[in-house]
Parts: sequence; C-alpha cells; structure tokens
Amino acid sequence: ASAEAAPLPRGGSAMAAGRSPPTFLLLGPVGGGKSLLVRRLRHIRAARGHRGGGEGGAGGGQARPAVGTNLTDLRLPRKVTVRELGGCMGPIWHSYYSECSALLFVVDASNPTQVSSSCIQLLSVLSAAPLASVPVLVLFNKIDLPCYMSLVEMKSLFRMQDIVSCATQPITLLETSARDGTGLADVLHWLRTTLRDPC
Repeated sequence: ASAEAAPLPRGGSAMAAGRSPPTFLLLGPVGGGKSLLVRRLRHIRAARGHRGGGEGGAGGGQARPAVGTNLTDLRLPRKVTVRELGGCMGPIWHSYYSECSALLFVVDASNPTQVSSSCIQLLSVLSAAPLASVPVLVLFNKIDLPCYMSLVEMKSLFRMQDIVSCATQPITLLETSARDGTGLADVLHWLRTTLRDPC
C-alpha cells in the first residue's frame, strides 16, 4: 500500500503550490468500475503513445473493488495522485475533501437499480463546502455492456441539467468503458486540462 499523501489546499491553490502532487479524488458507488478505471489510466500513461487497438490489451480484465482507500500516481506529464475511495466508505468521504484538487465520480451506466442512490451520493458530494470550487468529472461507465443506458438517458434520470445549473463547480460528463478503453483518452485530456498541463 502507498503512503498517505500529505493534505493539500483545495482547488487551484493546491495545484499552484507545486510542493506535493495534486490529489484527485475518485468516488462513486460500489461496483461502478473505479478500480479498473484508474488501473487502465495508469496503463495508458505508462504505454505512452501506444494506441489503436492496443488500448484494450494488458490493462483489461477485472479489478477487485476497493475496500478502503487506494493511492495511484499518474504522470500527465505532471505527477498527480489519484485517491480512490471505496463506495462503502461513502459516510466518511468528507474526511478527504480538504485535500481534493479535482473530483472524478463514477456511475455504473449498466445498473438502473443504482441510479437513485448514485444521484443522492453525487448531490451530497457537490453540496460539500470544501468542494465548492473543485472541477468535477462525472463518468457514466460500463458502456461496453449491452444493457447500458445512454448518456441522454442517464442525464435525464439524474436530472443533470438541474444539477449542473445549481452546482457551484464546473461539471463535465463523459461516457466510458474502463474495460475496453472507450472514453479514457477523453478522461486523460480532462485531467491534463484541469492541471493546465500540455497535451
């Protein structure tokens, strides 16, 4: 297990400080695909420039859901620490908000029974004072599965138009498949843009 990252000032001040790597929080309900997502992002960055059909290769497969917190370092090219918090840790997610420079929230787009609880969790996260100005990326994951709900359907079920209009944070929505790599290049682009790193 990685060592605990030192707390950082939130938002842009953390990124400007330049002392410790910015910390991005990776949140979402149990089973949304967070662990595989961050593993695939690390694999893609390690295999820099190796694209095409290769994106679905060595990083694919299953990843065990996080129990507790996992730390992963990415270079975008600047180093950033992704802290994944298990879905079962929802009641104590707030303990980690003060060190957050940006937030990724993963939803299982193939699981309609999870929509209501996912929406409640997302609203709780967005209403937290320490995250009031932190950029947020909402990922509707598992679009490789035949039963997945489209972005239009998910936006309607989540009432995303209302959420975005009421939120104080900038919110970006993406469809992804951590398993086959769909959308992961867009996730990396968002991370680099948030850090103001060159692409």
